[in-house]
Amino acid sequence: MLVCPNCGKPLDRAGNTYKCALGHSFDIASSGYCNLLCGSKPGEFTGDSREMVAARRKFLDTGAYEKLRDAVCERVRELAPHTAVDAGCGEGYYTREAAKFVSDKIIGIDIAKSATQYAAKRDSKTVYVTASAYHMPVAEKSADLVLSLFAPTPAGEFSRVLRDDGHVLTVVPGNEHLWELKEAIYDEPYLNREDKHSLEGFSLCDRRKLTYTAEISGNDNIIALFSMTPYIHRTSKEGMDRLERLEKINLTLSFLLLTYIKEKIEHLEE
Repeated sequence: MLVCPNCGKPLDRAGNTYKCALGHSFDIASSGYCNLLCGSKPGEFTGDSREMVAARRKFLDTGAYEKLRDAVCERVRELAPHTAVDAGCGEGYYTREAAKFVSDKIIGIDIAKSATQYAAKRDSKTVYVTASAYHMPVAEKSADLVLSLFAPTPAGEFSRVLRDDGHVLTVVPGNEHLWELKEAIYDEPYLNREDKHSLEGFSLCDRRKLTYTAEISGNDNIIALFSMTPYIHRTSKEGMDRLERLEKINLTLSFLLLTYIKEKIEHLEE
């Protein structure tokens, strides 16, 4: 499924290196991931920092998102893909469990090297590569399923790598997600919109909502959770001060699992 990011030729693995027919080669790191991000230089910052990845990993290890992970895996099991791509896989929290329900191969892709590095260390059975979801080093029509969990959804790129009638499974926040945290931080909290999600070139074929509560203890875990959301970029200093004083909170966690199917392109005869 992997192709060379320079020329688009198929990549074959030879030992600890991926090579294409034109001689481009990419080393597989000792941790197991491979950097296929075009234009990046050694040491160049791309994506989440190592500190952000570590904080998110620590929070996910609390088990607060296990019910969501199980729901994602159940949907993957129902779709029964032979091949899949997790576009924006992060530390592989969902990828390594979803892999159990992909019969052939799943590839985890994330733009943050520190994320794919950690994912590969924890999951040696899955192929993890550093790359952009907007320019995935994946062959055309080679995947049955694309996962996009709290990640960008470049519809054109998803359509390119998916086979006909392939699916995209996305997870987005439900309207009341983190409501109690918003109440604690914002003067005027607001609900998330659930009607704004769509994917050009795809039709929504399944919609599921998962809502439950979880007690989050420890300010570091609360901040790590908040850092996983877009809210971290638009919260005032006063709001952040309130956040830093929270030590425990009982939170509503709410998610939409949206499955889209690739639309068929009708070729009209001249």
